[in-house]
Amino acid sequence: MKSQRNKGFSLVELIIVIAIMAILIGIMAPQLIKYIEKTKVSADTQMADTIHSAITYAMADPEIISDTDTYTQNMIEDFTDPGTDFRLDHYGSPYQTCRFVKDVEEIVGWNPFDADYNKYFKSSHNGGPSIIPCAVVNDSGNGFAIYLAWTDRTGNKQAENFNGTYDELEDSKVIFVK
Repeated sequence: MKSQRNKGFSLVELIIVIAIMAILIGIMAPQLIKYIEKTKVSADTQMADTIHSAITYAMADPEIISDTDTYTQNMIEDFTDPGTDFRLDHYGSPYQTCRFVKDVEEIVGWNPFDADYNKYFKSSHNGGPSIIPCAVVNDSGNGFAIYLAWTDRTGNKQAENFNGTYDELEDSKVIFVK
């Protein structure tokens, strides 16, 4: 009669496997974290681009351009006034019902002029102030950029608040679209 011995794994073999797994996790975790943060930065860049496109479309809409509402006209002027820099959330309640805001809100799916931005933007900013969408108009007044203050487009969580001109955006760390 043959003796059946169910040997299994020894304690040493299990410890070696656990040690190998710990080393692999230690190597892979930082890369995974970087990948996740870069994905968030990419999503935020895409959202900023959506807002930029929605504002551009609203400013090109003949019905919006011909609208006699003061708030709509003020917003169009802000996005075409050379060298201006402003936060999107600086528009108070009378602006929230104007045609321009409603048109942008319809395109974006939420109101970028009056929102809880942390709900829509995901990239990390290492504590500090919340992410705030801002706009800066170029010196000729024929283009503008949307940038996210207190962000880092490199994904390194070195948040920065941009205080420069339209042309200086390229050298900053913030997430932006032109």
